[in-house]
Amino acid sequence: MLYQLKAGIIGLGELGQAYAPLLKNHIKDLSLLGAVGRTQKELLYAKNDLSLEYVYSDDKALIQNHDIDALFIFCEAARRPHIVIQAIEAGKHVFLADPIALNVEDAEAVHKSAASRPSQLVMVSSLVRYNPLLASVRKMIKRGEIGVVNHITLDSSFFNGLNRRHSSSSGSMFLDSALDELDLCLWLLDESIDKVNVKRTNNTITCEAVAKSGASIHFMLHPEMRKEQSFLNIYGNNGQIVLSNTNYRSYKLYRADGVKSDFFLEKHQGFLYSEYIQMHEFTNAVLGRVKAQTRTPHSVDIVKLAVAMEKSMALDRLIELEQVNL
Repeated sequence: MLYQLKAGIIGLGELGQAYAPLLKNHIKDLSLLGAVGRTQKELLYAKNDLSLEYVYSDDKALIQNHDIDALFIFCEAARRPHIVIQAIEAGKHVFLADPIALNVEDAEAVHKSAASRPSQLVMVSSLVRYNPLLASVRKMIKRGEIGVVNHITLDSSFFNGLNRRHSSSSGSMFLDSALDELDLCLWLLDESIDKVNVKRTNNTITCEAVAKSGASIHFMLHPEMRKEQSFLNIYGNNGQIVLSNTNYRSYKLYRADGVKSDFFLEKHQGFLYSEYIQMHEFTNAVLGRVKAQTRTPHSVDIVKLAVAMEKSMALDRLIELEQVNL
């Protein structure tokens, strides 16, 4: 049984350098030992700023290092599937930034590889699923407080986490600017999306998605605009929940009978940094102390939805999710 997780980083660009200090200084029982740098600047950062024991210019060298238990993958999205599959096959636990891949085929290949090694933990980052306030909202929905969810509205300004601020462009505005919002909608609906229809007018992109149950999503994507305040509205047949991205501790519930309530996080929930919470869980799950809440399936679903939306916008027509592999 492991008592300390020995880890390495692949990808020391802007995103990797945003995560590295968090891993090195703030995740209990994780020891950051190695990294791969692709440029002289990255190699010097690993040696001088992080003071790592193992510093390589080749991914394979770190993947094959037997002193490393887990790898954190923060390289460009196009390179992730190949590197993650190599790491899994080498027996490593893996944490990788979303998106898991840039197309459905690669995303499913990563998931298949991860599923073939159930004793190894492969986890994909999710700003949404480790947010304490959103977890509270989802529990309220599951309890039936607003009845059956039939409509969700939000825009691409709702989230602004580390991945969005520091990742290099993938070439997909949906994966670059809507990843977390799509993840949120899928998580709250907790069912498959059946079809999408995307329309572009000047700099605004309007996305409509319909689940198999008939529940719908209305999503506004405006990649170049950052609003100070953005709202998430969740409509049920017996009420509505409203959240603002400027309030991390409470949300409003409007019941069908006209009663309005404010719900607050419990006082013991002092730390709200989703990235920290998830990597802390990843470490403890590998060490056998907790069960991981997430693995890879949700990230495959996000890629499928994002690709379908890209295709709908390009073709200017409704797309059924079964068509996204064409």
